[in-house]
Amino acid sequence: MALRRFTQTVDGTIPISALLYNDEELLASQEETQKSANHQSGTVHVTTHRLFYISADHPWAHSFSLDLAYVNQTDYYAGLFKSSAKITLFITGSASVSTAEVGTNEGPGWECQVCAYRNPPGLSPAAARVCGLCGVSRDSIPGPARQQLSSSLPASNSMPSLLPKSTPTGSHRRLPSTIACTACTFLNHPSLRECEICGTELPQLGAASPAPLSMKSAPSSRPPSPDSTDDDDGDESSVRMIKVSFRKGGDKPFYAVLRRSLKSKAWVVHSGTPSSNDISAGTDARSGITGILRTVETAAQGRESDMTDAFQDLEALSVKARDMVKLAAELNERLTAASAATSAGSTISPSSGAEPEEATFIRSSLSQLGLEMANAPVTLDMMKDERRWVEELARELAGVLQGKTTTGREAAKGMMRERGIIALDEVWGGWNRARGVALIPPATLLQVIPQLPAYTTPPINLRIFSSGLRVLHTPPYTPAAFAARLSGLLALSGPQTITEIATEEKLSVALAGEMVGDVEREGGVCRDDEGCMIKGGGTEVRYSGNVFLGYVWDGQKQEDLVY
Repeated sequence: MALRRFTQTVDGTIPISALLYNDEELLASQEETQKSANHQSGTVHVTTHRLFYISADHPWAHSFSLDLAYVNQTDYYAGLFKSSAKITLFITGSASVSTAEVGTNEGPGWECQVCAYRNPPGLSPAAARVCGLCGVSRDSIPGPARQQLSSSLPASNSMPSLLPKSTPTGSHRRLPSTIACTACTFLNHPSLRECEICGTELPQLGAASPAPLSMKSAPSSRPPSPDSTDDDDGDESSVRMIKVSFRKGGDKPFYAVLRRSLKSKAWVVHSGTPSSNDISAGTDARSGITGILRTVETAAQGRESDMTDAFQDLEALSVKARDMVKLAAELNERLTAASAATSAGSTISPSSGAEPEEATFIRSSLSQLGLEMANAPVTLDMMKDERRWVEELARELAGVLQGKTTTGREAAKGMMRERGIIALDEVWGGWNRARGVALIPPATLLQVIPQLPAYTTPPINLRIFSSGLRVLHTPPYTPAAFAARLSGLLALSGPQTITEIATEEKLSVALAGEMVGDVEREGGVCRDDEGCMIKGGGTEVRYSGNVFLGYVWDGQKQEDLVY
């Protein structure tokens, strides 16, 4: 079998989610595969890139992963009598290439020598072979990593098998026709030492792989490479397949997901980059500055498309939510009418006065979902007249500010139940949070406020300060009531600062300053800024009652007095 040649050993004690690449997605899982001597009981997971087997008995030793890129054909057997359903995976390709690629791409991230982009670790081998920003292949860039690989060729026991078997010692190495610049990727003549475009020093051909070492033939006494039959435990080397047996069902859904993953070829599509041969041939212009600009532009277009789709989903959700609210309102009205009819008939037969179990269940469900009639926001499409719509909005806002009183339930606390004055922007935000859908713009709020006193008890009115601040207040916070209350406080406690007045009135310092400033402009209080004049600053400003009103000064005529 090809199990040892084409699979990679994994640690089955680690959760399957921690074994995935960053660009890999888990698609399905299936437990209890059979047949292999060391793989009698376990779980199979299929992802967008690989097939995982996690052993139940020995997860650390007998777990493995198989790249789906090696699977070129699948077969499905539904099972018969005592034979279980099976999925056969026919494998093609070279296992040695897989080992080399995995060993090259595992480990920490790498930095591209063309654009200096730091590629993150954890990507699949196909995505890790190219730069994520400029698209230049990692193998096409000469660097210290390739020099280290070349210098380690004589000491390796497995790499000589990759060299030509009949290479003479004195033969000349074939030089490439061009040399790619490591800075601008321009293809220069092999005889040049510096780039014709940017002047960067070009990599030397002899430095990457010394001729005496790279052209040295493998010793004749070296043992031959192990044959495929040694790894296959006596099986036929020409038959490369893996069978997954399903003894507890689940074979059809698993096979459907596996076929979908093989057709999508995420290991090719997600990388989105050509091979080194395609780059050298110029079939794809994703390398260099053009590739960077195209990558940035593609990312921006993708973000814009995602935002557009997100807003479309929000609009669709808003429409559906509005339909749900209408449906809840209709159900609630029908239940209310049915309850009224039942209560009317209960005077004749008291035993029939109880609400049916179905109606109770529907009411409780609507209450848990927040779709009761009392919570339904008023929208313009519900009303035929715009004036009626504004009045209903005023009624709704009154309930938000002062709370809703419902029979048999505790009254809900409103925003102004324990406060006599509140800023208009806070009212707008709290109202929209209470509505949830069909949000109210500020212009509509300003249209609703004049109708608010008719639906509030005590009435709530609008007040605009000289600074432009707009607040909603109850009668105790009208200018006359606050001025009288402030005069009494100053007469009993003496001069007070803004902070002390705000503490006494349970207001913010800024709002208390606005209200005291209006009283001062009307002549109700006077400020004492002696400390401000001497020391500088306004921290010691105190306010006192205006005792100068009503005094007659010497020489002042009686008719000049202003009361």
